[in-house]
Amino acid sequence: MKTSLYIARHGETQWNKVQRFQGQLDSHLTELGKQQSAQIAQQVLDKKIDIIFSSDIGRAKHSAEICKSLLNIDVKTTKDLTERHLGNWQGEKIETLSHDNNYIELLYKFTELTPKGGESAIICGQRIYNALEEIVQTHESQNILVIFHGEALRCFLALLGERSDHNAYELFKNGCVTHLTYDHNTEYFNLS
Repeated sequence: MKTSLYIARHGETQWNKVQRFQGQLDSHLTELGKQQSAQIAQQVLDKKIDIIFSSDIGRAKHSAEICKSLLNIDVKTTKDLTERHLGNWQGEKIETLSHDNNYIELLYKFTELTPKGGESAIICGQRIYNALEEIVQTHESQNILVIFHGEALRCFLALLGERSDHNAYELFKNGCVTHLTYDHNTEYFNLS
């Protein structure tokens, strides 16, 4: 038995546009971000989505609400799908932090290193894994749209063994959709 997950990154925000780290802080969707959110719904229109899950951060919730209005499906939010906590890097511009000695390890690698006051990639990946596993266990054999965040998605996929030498901005454009299945017999997520 399998459950399908369509994992989407929220639409572009004001801070995405100016390349500022959001982490668990928030900024509003841009007009392009609203269009990208509608495009998420278009991408899964023929997938017979049963329910939408979203991070409880505003930008993901707004994207989910746009999808809800187009797909006419309920949205549930959960704090366990929030973005990776980037500690004192949250709110800072990428150009400022890209010179930090730990920049590559923190945002390109899958390690225990944490920004001061933040969360490691490994801890974030495990948190997302646990949240998605709980969702598929309670919505077995359904088609589920999950809207959350790029860095959290990078960490989750790295936990599954999908490692890359790229950061979340390079890997996952705003509004992108990634298809996964969860095999209830093997209890494992698989990229489609």
